[in-house]
Amino acid sequence: LLSHSSGSQKPKIKVLAGWFLLGSLPWLPLLVAPLSLSWMLFLPVLFCRIPVHTIFDSCPEGNGIRAIAITRDAKYLATISDAEVQKVCIWKWTLAVETPSCSLLLPKEYGFQNYLTFNPTNNKELVSNSKTQAIYYSWTFNKLVGKFSQSVFHLNLTQILSATMEGKLVVRDVHRPPTESSSPFPTHHQKKSLLILDSDLSGYLVTGDIRGNIKFYDSTLSIVNWYSHFKLSPIRSLSFSNIPANPPTEESNFLPDCTLKGDFFIVRNFIIGTSDASVYHLTTDGTKLEKLFIEPKDAIYAISCHPYQPLIAIGSVCGIIKVWDYEKKKYLFSRVFEKGLGIQSLTYNPEGALLGAGFTEGTVYILDAMSLVNETPQAFKYSRTSVTHVSFSHDSQYMATADINFTVAVYMVVVKSGQRVWEYLARLRSHRKSIQSLLFGVHLDSNEPRLLSLGSDRLLIEYNLIKSYKDNLEVLDIHRTDQGNYPTCMVWYPPLFKEQFLLICNSGYKMKLFNSTTKMCR
Repeated sequence: LLSHSSGSQKPKIKVLAGWFLLGSLPWLPLLVAPLSLSWMLFLPVLFCRIPVHTIFDSCPEGNGIRAIAITRDAKYLATISDAEVQKVCIWKWTLAVETPSCSLLLPKEYGFQNYLTFNPTNNKELVSNSKTQAIYYSWTFNKLVGKFSQSVFHLNLTQILSATMEGKLVVRDVHRPPTESSSPFPTHHQKKSLLILDSDLSGYLVTGDIRGNIKFYDSTLSIVNWYSHFKLSPIRSLSFSNIPANPPTEESNFLPDCTLKGDFFIVRNFIIGTSDASVYHLTTDGTKLEKLFIEPKDAIYAISCHPYQPLIAIGSVCGIIKVWDYEKKKYLFSRVFEKGLGIQSLTYNPEGALLGAGFTEGTVYILDAMSLVNETPQAFKYSRTSVTHVSFSHDSQYMATADINFTVAVYMVVVKSGQRVWEYLARLRSHRKSIQSLLFGVHLDSNEPRLLSLGSDRLLIEYNLIKSYKDNLEVLDIHRTDQGNYPTCMVWYPPLFKEQFLLICNSGYKMKLFNSTTKMCR
């Protein structure tokens, strides 16, 4: 049973559950048994009403409910407000929501509707009437269609098509006079999200989904053909050529369409953009897919300038290294590493011939700077965590790395079979907190390389490369740079004096000069 309120009270809808108590009382048959049948006909019947769901503020404007109806299966309610401009609402009352599933405002010329009922055989149809007119309704929003991703106009009809993230295609009639229905309804769906909806100049509607599939439909939304074997990432954009496709010849290799006749499926060539920042060109005659370029799709953590040429190397967490000419603003070449290898740090060696790369999962590569191919047969994997710093010595005989586990690792060049090759030397967990800087320098008296690391534990550590050997990295000395603040970065001061200085900045917005030999603050 249903009850509603109007007038000065807050509008609300109550769904009630009731039953006759006549059969629920075991003693009642004994009580009424001596009575004649005629007396039983006039026996008062007890009825109990218990609200199982209440919808408050069903008419936020303050008007009551004029008419109400419920479907035979008791899943949906329909209401008409008592306002000057009446509102028809469909409620799925079994859900814990206070808003209708769909609604419609009635024009005044339809008259004041005061009666409403569902079709007993079809829950999706209902009718209302005023004193002079009856209105028939058909509704289909019995489930959510999902968030919209893109909308286009239909090629031939006055309709708008919207693709949704739940894989549905929603069709809307463009606004018509009040005598015609204009309620939206979904007409097609697939299992995966539709991320792109476009119209091909050849007369097709085109969709791209999260599985990398591209599908073509005719004006009746019947599927004509699709591309699903490219194994692409989710489709983000489609752009068709302005040049029409050439008519088929004996040498043409167009795909057949999905009709029984199997005609040639002739569409213009088009560009595909995917969610992994890749752009492809598809030649439909022969179905040739060509990757045009790929851009970083994740954060860029690594950048390094060439020491002599106007080149800049950029590394992304998605595993792409791209080299640009920053004077001409021109992209030169790139390398895409396998999945799981994200670039964290990049550094050119002093000659600009090598590029050291540290990765998020601990791998270290030494690459040829002009081709980005490996200088070593295999990458180095001596760290379990992200490699945050890479540095080369002035003579390119040593390379050092630091990771987020406060560990410094050293690699060096050795001669084997008459060839110079890179080998792992040693590593040491020398800090208690994150390493902020890793620098190579030069001993003034011997021109030998020296290695220093600076940590947020306020320690400046110099290593003894000459006495280090396989799996043993020696420490030369340790000095404390700050008391309360912690250091943030370190660079070599320009050689303006006979002394060598290290310039260290700290969290207290101070810059300090340290003598690189005595480690004393100047």
